[in-house]
This record gives sequence, structure tokens and C-alpha cells, in this order.
Amino acid sequence: MNRNYFKWILLISGLCIVLVAISMLNEKANGAVIPTKQITMRPVSPFKSYISAVGIVEAKSDNIFIGSPVNRVVDKVEVQVGDNVKAGDVLFRLEAHDLKADLETRSIAFENAVANLEKLEALPRAEDVAASAAALKSVQIELNQTKALYDRVAGLQKSGAMSQEEINRRRYAFEQAEAKLQQSQAEFDKIKAGAWKPDLEIARLQVRQAKANLQRAEANFQRTIIQSPLDATILQIKIHEGEFPPSDSSRTPPMIIGNINDMHLRVSINQYDASFYSSSAPAVAFLQGNARVEFPLQFVNLEPYFVTKQNLTNEITEKVDTRVLQVIYLIKEQEQGVYVGQQMDVFIETPPAT
Repeated sequence: MNRNYFKWILLISGLCIVLVAISMLNEKANGAVIPTKQITMRPVSPFKSYISAVGIVEAKSDNIFIGSPVNRVVDKVEVQVGDNVKAGDVLFRLEAHDLKADLETRSIAFENAVANLEKLEALPRAEDVAASAAALKSVQIELNQTKALYDRVAGLQKSGAMSQEEINRRRYAFEQAEAKLQQSQAEFDKIKAGAWKPDLEIARLQVRQAKANLQRAEANFQRTIIQSPLDATILQIKIHEGEFPPSDSSRTPPMIIGNINDMHLRVSINQYDASFYSSSAPAVAFLQGNARVEFPLQFVNLEPYFVTKQNLTNEITEKVDTRVLQVIYLIKEQEQGVYVGQQMDVFIETPPAT
């Protein structure tokens, strides 16, 4: 009985093997490509004596982290990743309805202050001077009339031909006309002189104050409009409409831009190798995982300050707890496949050991 089971198992196994073989032959006949694992080659230094280091690709202008000066909701993002922008182009806007209303109020207040100053500086108005002169002339005529009436009875006081009451009435009328003339003359002189100097100074100060308030409102409103500081390409966007920008822009910037017309490579040289480094020495770089393409490097500048090591070469003899000297190189021959933030293996020639 057991032998029969064993025979059946052998028969089924044989059939499975035959079916698999037939399937493989059919795939081969139909031209199917069996995927193979791509073999990555570690780059080899073209120099006999060299320093090995790691470089990070960055924009020629450095990678610019665009931040937000105020913590407000994003109203609109004006660009997309990969867009080319000019200096001054708007990158994104923050919600600013209240600031816009305040700006309008300050603008109206400034216009009112300016109009008031111009009104004072325009004094005296010709119409006011003419009206005041006419009023002065009218009072002068009235004075002449009351003086003539009083002069007629002034000598009759002792003769008794005119009552003392009538004489006093005409005298009072004359004196009142004299007072009116003095008042009208003063009013005419005041109008003709124009605005009072202290009033002009106060008006000028009000204009300055209104202008300062307007400029402050404009500055607050402009802070919600985030613009590009230079001609650049949008490299990364980490914000969306309706969100608050990240509170720590140094760690998670809302947007990263940079001028990538030319690429720089920030190379970190171990402090133990720094004494052998020369800026005039030839240097080359390779994309990690692709040793087929060699990128010649051109020295740009050196930052004379050692910093903590952050990028690793993955070599067995590599020292991790150390500091590095950062050197900036220009990637001479830029090809497709080189992107900002990419890590590259770098080799810098050194004099042979004696």
C-alpha cells in the first residue's frame, strides 16, 4: 500500500517538473527577459596616492532655505517644483486680510494728513482775503457814519439843544464802530498772514506720523508675501495652501531654492587627511553606485573651519568620531543624473609618500 502512494508521489513530482520545463521553454521562445540583479561597482581612484572623501551636490548659490517671518496660514503657493524664478518673484503668500484692511485705513489717514497740510500751506486764500477786505471796508463806512452823527451833537451838550441821552447813544455807537473796525482789521491781518507757524509744524508732524504708520502697515503686509531673493530654480516645496509653515525653518524649510545652472560639490575632508590636501591638486568625483562616469572637479573655495563629520564614505577604515574640512568644487561636466543633495565619492591626488 505504501509503495503505491510512493509511486503516485513520484509520478506527480515528475509531471510538475515537466510542466515547469515546458513553461520556461515557452518564455524563452517568446523572448521574455529574465530580470537580473544589477551589479554596482565601487569607484576606483585614478591616482596612485590620494585622499578619499565624500561630497554633497549643492546649487552654485548654495541651497537657499526660504523661511516665513510670521506664523500665518499659507494662502496661496505661486510656484511648483522645477520652476525657474527671477529675483523678486512671489513664491507663496500668507493669509493677510486683517493686515490689508489696516493698510487701507493707514493709507486714508495719511492722505487726510497730507491734505490738511496742503490746505494750511495754501493759506491765505484769495477769496478769504477779498471777503475780509470787504468786511473791513463795510465796518470803516459804518465807523464814518457813526462818527459824523456823533460830531454833530458833540458841541450841543452845553447848549441843551440835544438831550444828554441822545448824545450818549451816538457816542456809544461811535465807540462800538471803532471796536468793530479794530476787530475787522485784526481779522483781515490774520487772514492775509496765512497759516500760523505752530499750526504748520503740528500739521507736518501729523503727516510724518501718518506716513510712519502707513510704512509700518505696508511692511507688515509685505512680510506675508514671500519673494525669491535671487534668480533660481525651485528645488523643494514642503508647504500647502491652508497649512501653517513649519515653526523651525532651519530644520524643515517651507521651500528650498537654488541656482543650478552650475553645480557645486561640498567635499568633506577628514582632519587626519587635511594636512596632505592641496587646492591645486587634481580631483575627480563619481556617483555612488556608478563608477562608469568620472566628473572632473575645479577648486572654488575652502572654508577654513573644521566641522563635525556628517557624511560617510562607508569604508572599513573610516573614522566616524572626527571633524572635517569642507572644500567647494565646481563640477565641470554636468550630465543627466546629477541632482542637488546627491552624495558622490571624491578622490583628490596627493604627493606620493617618501
